[in-house]
Amino acid sequence: MDKVRKNQKGKVFLVGAGPGDPELITQKAKRILAKCDVLVFDNLVNSELRKLVPDYCKQINVGKRPGRHTMEQDEIGRILIEYGNSGNLVVRLKGGDPFVFGRCAEEMIVLDEANVEYEIIPGVTAALACAAYAGIPLSHREFGSSISFLTGHEDIEKEALKVDFAKFGEIGGTLCIYMGMGKLEDIIKKLLLGGMPTDRPAAIVSMGTLPKQRKVITTLGKLAEHSKEKKLIAPAIIFVGNSIGLKSKSNWFEDRPLFGKRIVITRPVGQTSRLKSMLEDLGSDVLELPLIKILPQENKNLVAETFAGIATYEWVVFTSANGVREFFKVFFKAFPDIRSFGPMRIACVGEATADEIRKYKLEVELIPSKSTAEDLAKDLIATNSLDSANVLVITGNRNRDVLVGLLESLGHAIVDTLPIYQTDFADVVDAEDYQEFRQNGADAVVFASSSSALSYVEQEEDLNLLSEATKPIFCSMGPQTSQTLEENDLKVSIESKNSTLESIVSEMVAFFENKKE
Repeated sequence: MDKVRKNQKGKVFLVGAGPGDPELITQKAKRILAKCDVLVFDNLVNSELRKLVPDYCKQINVGKRPGRHTMEQDEIGRILIEYGNSGNLVVRLKGGDPFVFGRCAEEMIVLDEANVEYEIIPGVTAALACAAYAGIPLSHREFGSSISFLTGHEDIEKEALKVDFAKFGEIGGTLCIYMGMGKLEDIIKKLLLGGMPTDRPAAIVSMGTLPKQRKVITTLGKLAEHSKEKKLIAPAIIFVGNSIGLKSKSNWFEDRPLFGKRIVITRPVGQTSRLKSMLEDLGSDVLELPLIKILPQENKNLVAETFAGIATYEWVVFTSANGVREFFKVFFKAFPDIRSFGPMRIACVGEATADEIRKYKLEVELIPSKSTAEDLAKDLIATNSLDSANVLVITGNRNRDVLVGLLESLGHAIVDTLPIYQTDFADVVDAEDYQEFRQNGADAVVFASSSSALSYVEQEEDLNLLSEATKPIFCSMGPQTSQTLEENDLKVSIESKNSTLESIVSEMVAFFENKKE
């Protein structure tokens, strides 16, 4: 917290995180998270939202769940007061909306008594979001003109029913019951005693708005039985009311092609966002297991020598997207203007690498049809432009010598190499999703490079799955990665046709669609 606002009064924000899907948080909440000094969060808050805070932010997990919690409510109040009075911008992040069974009132009172300034940022409450993601209308002018939010137990310590559900059996309308799974049979019994018919439409949405979402839509009389059959678990919302019977015929959320598929991506930290977004948009539950890390490798003398003669090169060849990123970090330390890059022609091993180049408004002249060193060399030689030409190859520490050898021996080029980064194995046990992968497994693991495949092999003992975990298939971004996997007895089920993210995602969709048939 080196950025605490010295000599300024602190402030606490009581913020609703929404129901689970991180994209359902409000713009204002995102803006406040981006500058907070202290984050106090619950277990039900999506971990993706914690990535929105600055690096200097202190994160405190108060771990509240129905029936158990890491920290007493009084202690949470003390933390908010302590950090709020110390000149910090504090965010108290709660699942759903803080004023809907979120104990926000208690924390608000504590802050009032301590004279700590605070602000409340609403969130999308779980009942509304779960209903929408399950295609369940909560109201209809003919079938449901009232909506009631109820809690299965107000006191999470006593787990006792305090709501008189029998009276709500008489009132009717649509009932949205939070935290009721532990008392489901008791709630149903009391609603029936209150006069509600057994054939009243009812539903349960478990893990709502997440790729793990599961639901049952039935009648009140059969709700407990069907819930057990589907093994629905908390967190869940129970819905009862005539409008439930008007559920949509389409299943927009769960019908997405990768819905419910757990897919592991192994790219380095900070390089997963685009692939992750593509997979999540198609419904998959994405786990991140970074198997490699990219570290700068800057030989200052070699860099200075290369940049001094940068205008003499006729071709510059990039063998990876990481090479592009690290090269331009160093380049802009030496040159303030992209025009200093000179008139070199640019070749890239694949589209992903070329996309990084295009971010600098530079034109890529050559991309091989297959993303291998051999194909890149073959296509460069075919231009008949290499004889005695100066060629600069941007590499990492694990790049093969095949490319340089072919350019020199067959293309008769004068090749300089500039190792600009190094790839090292990342310790997989440090990954946030490591335990979930070991316990539950995955449907697929995606390898973007031979380095990540070798790291997986190296750490295979740590990656042994529990007996009941789903055994994944292995997916490769290109032929070289596939070869590395096969050489280590890991069967490749899916290989990207042109080593692009679009291609690997498309291949996965086709694979899992075929398995359904």
